[in-house]
Amino acid sequence: MANGNHKHAAITLICCEDDVPTEDMRLLADTLAAQGVPVHLLAGRMRRSLKGGLQFLGKLVEQRRAIAGSYAVVLDAYCFAVSMFPTGARTKVVQIWHASEAIKKFSLQIVGTPAGQKPRLAKWLKMHKGYDYILCPADATLPFFEAAFGYPASAFVKLGLPVLDRIAAIRAEKNIAAAVATPCRDRILARYPKLGGKRIVVYAPTFRDGRPVDAQGVAEAFGGASAAGDFALVLKLHPLDMVYADSARALAGAGGILLDRAFALHEWFALADAIITDYSGVAVEAAAAGIASYYYCYDAEEYGRERGLNVDLSTEAIGKYVFADARTLAWQLLYDLQSGTYDYGALAAFRAKYLEVPLTGNTGRLAAFLQSLR
Repeated sequence: MANGNHKHAAITLICCEDDVPTEDMRLLADTLAAQGVPVHLLAGRMRRSLKGGLQFLGKLVEQRRAIAGSYAVVLDAYCFAVSMFPTGARTKVVQIWHASEAIKKFSLQIVGTPAGQKPRLAKWLKMHKGYDYILCPADATLPFFEAAFGYPASAFVKLGLPVLDRIAAIRAEKNIAAAVATPCRDRILARYPKLGGKRIVVYAPTFRDGRPVDAQGVAEAFGGASAAGDFALVLKLHPLDMVYADSARALAGAGGILLDRAFALHEWFALADAIITDYSGVAVEAAAAGIASYYYCYDAEEYGRERGLNVDLSTEAIGKYVFADARTLAWQLLYDLQSGTYDYGALAAFRAKYLEVPLTGNTGRLAAFLQSLR
């Protein structure tokens, strides 16, 4: 989407790790366009191949052309077109990042580790150079963001991501009467009609940098409840874990779990009675939605060695819901669902610590901030 030709009259939004615009960027682009702001919405990731490099050259030219006519540039990850080439004093660069939290270490924090870039390459790429502002939703996360991006506290702005607005709207569908039409809930049930009337638990783990997640352990732990017919377990793999989809598909074929690739994770918030996650940003997003959350951290020590963790979930307000054993987790979750004993106060305290922003209106506030930079 591109409108307007006046010099420095537009705002450019660049999705750096996706070939199509992300939900954050789409929501922001629509809001800005509705307010009459010329918007360039671009997407395209760099792939490590000759063909991928040549294709990216075309995207790089497109990005630099859009940046040249913009007074603000919004990124959601590292952007070669910004960090490697100065944008000029009249163009402000805002890094919104694609996650509201920093439970696991990332970016500059993991340079030189098995999970990160090699130091020489990171230096050559000028990782995260060229930003004027970076979003950070909470003081508790600020030290981690400072280390990950290499900026002082003064560079950070306490604003929430647009996707938080979407999460709030989707979660509201959970409490709407079944007879009333709802966008996400109805589409999911139309595709998976057997889920109607069942309790839904979604397992959404983060990626493991070369190791498959323990979907089988979770499926076996919930096997009896699934067989009873009033309960369904849904697996949402991280995009970087889709290389293991075949084994997960075989597991799904055995009837222990439903592997879904048709819907975004957030859309399942319209149906989920509980979420199982780990060191993923889903932990904070599910807390924002108020969904009973459990944390399957069976490999915390190994994950900490490979990538590193900023947050020890076992020491947080939700620590009693952190488990290393899938069967113990399953017992507690099913007991809480049946007896209504989940501690939502602990979940709210966790959310308040890592999201010091409102849960709605975030897109509008971010749009207003960007327009104030002109």
